[in-house]
Amino acid sequence: MEFLRVEHKELIENEKELLNSLIEEIEKLSDESLLEKVREAKNLLDNLFSIVFIGEFSTGKSSIINAIIGKEVLPEGITPTTDKITVLKYGQDASEQSENGNLVLSVQNEKLKDICIVDTPGTNVTIEQHEQITKTYIPKADIIFFVLGSERAVTATESRLIDFVSNEWKKNVVFILNKIDIVKDEEEFNLLFDHTRSQLRLLFELDPVIFPISSKLELEAIRSSDQNLNSQSGFDKLIDYMFETLSQDERIKIKLKSSTEIALSVCEDADREFNSYINSISEDFEKLNEFDTRINGMKHEIIDNSKQFTERIRSRLLEFKNRGIEFIDDLMRFENILKLIRKDKIARQFEEKVSTQTMKELEKDLDSMVNWTERSAKTLMDTAITFYRDLEHRNIKNLNTGFYYDRSRLIETIRSEIEKKKMQMDPSLLGGNLVDSARTAVASVLGVQVGSIAIGAAIVSSFSSLLIDITGIVTTIALVATAFAILPKKRRKAIKEFSEKVDQLTYEVVSSVASQEERDMDNLKIQILDSMMPIRNFYNMELEKIRDSVSKIEDIKKGLVNIEKGYM
Repeated sequence: MEFLRVEHKELIENEKELLNSLIEEIEKLSDESLLEKVREAKNLLDNLFSIVFIGEFSTGKSSIINAIIGKEVLPEGITPTTDKITVLKYGQDASEQSENGNLVLSVQNEKLKDICIVDTPGTNVTIEQHEQITKTYIPKADIIFFVLGSERAVTATESRLIDFVSNEWKKNVVFILNKIDIVKDEEEFNLLFDHTRSQLRLLFELDPVIFPISSKLELEAIRSSDQNLNSQSGFDKLIDYMFETLSQDERIKIKLKSSTEIALSVCEDADREFNSYINSISEDFEKLNEFDTRINGMKHEIIDNSKQFTERIRSRLLEFKNRGIEFIDDLMRFENILKLIRKDKIARQFEEKVSTQTMKELEKDLDSMVNWTERSAKTLMDTAITFYRDLEHRNIKNLNTGFYYDRSRLIETIRSEIEKKKMQMDPSLLGGNLVDSARTAVASVLGVQVGSIAIGAAIVSSFSSLLIDITGIVTTIALVATAFAILPKKRRKAIKEFSEKVDQLTYEVVSSVASQEERDMDNLKIQILDSMMPIRNFYNMELEKIRDSVSKIEDIKKGLVNIEKGYM
């Protein structure tokens, strides 16, 4: 800015440095609206002091500017004749050119040496394009002159625009009440002025600066050099305010104040946004912890429920044991002495009366446990998939870039990986693990190679052989008296050996199957819970970055407040 004094340069440069730092932090939010505000705040510091006239069409903005300049440089009319931004700047020679879609007029007028005056299209609900054009230029303004018509109250369109100017962009607003020439006398004028001021106070809770004028009378005064009309127009006070009250020092103050207030407003918005990130992360951490607890609970529930199957297996083997003891007790009697020599017959009877049916039921129980384990594994995986799908769609905001985009993509990736693992998972392997653990237990206790034969068949075969070994009587015992003497002892020993072997088998099969079930569910649980590590790590890194940004923004706010104190 060519009009800068030396004493202002340090404040301006410090402000720019803070705004650059703020831009760096806002870029992390990927919030284009906030970035636009900070960039515009920075641009304000480099541009001429800009006075922007806005208002609905037919309020007389163009005629007011013509009256200020002292000649008709802008077209006037009762229809919305201005359909683009028109910028008036000082120039030695009158010229007209287009810059960034705006019409720029160079006017040889000393009043414009340190400022530029901007005329905007009239805003109205029926001319949305004009309103949009106006709103795009509002951020570039150092001060807004809002033109109201005396012939009507403040409209809804004007209310929305005033709110946008003063609250959204924190602009200084001066109100011009044009067309006061329509009032009949001083009493009607006072009523009009007081009503307008009351409306603005009520709507926007501000104490408005209002200049009541008549651009029509002022233009007539200029054409006719009529000082009386000039006095009636009210323009003296407006001109004095624009070019005397708004002195160079005051303009710098307004420019810095406008830039600072925009930046402070953005800092507050950024703090809210960063805090929303922190809240979102905290909520997600809570969800992750709840999910951790839920999966652990499901795993324990699966293990607890699996006991119904191991207890059935235990019950089948206990039934087998009791039948076997009863069989041995009945078999090893004096009256059956000759049967004891016929080993094949004993084996067949043992299978028919003791083993076969019980072992078939044992196989069914083991199959039921296998099927239930497979379903439980799928349920765990489905629970994880549903959790991440719900987490992915929870608290979604702007997914274009930034934290929420990275969060969404990461959760989507984790969910996809679990879905892939579910598809690749062969539940039968879990069942196979259970069957293998049972086979190993049978093999270790009975000393047989189970291989691919059914577990029940292996037990039947092994115990048939075992029974013959523990109940067999040497054929040389021919004397009845001798057999009678040793049978009770032999029977007790056979029952004891059979019972101990079945007890050992029961313990090994049940504990092996139960342990395998817990190992398989533990492995599956660990896989699922490990999936949370990437998102936990992501959140921890994001929290560190967010807290760093919050700290930097706090420093920026302190710097802005110090600058604000410097020009007060």
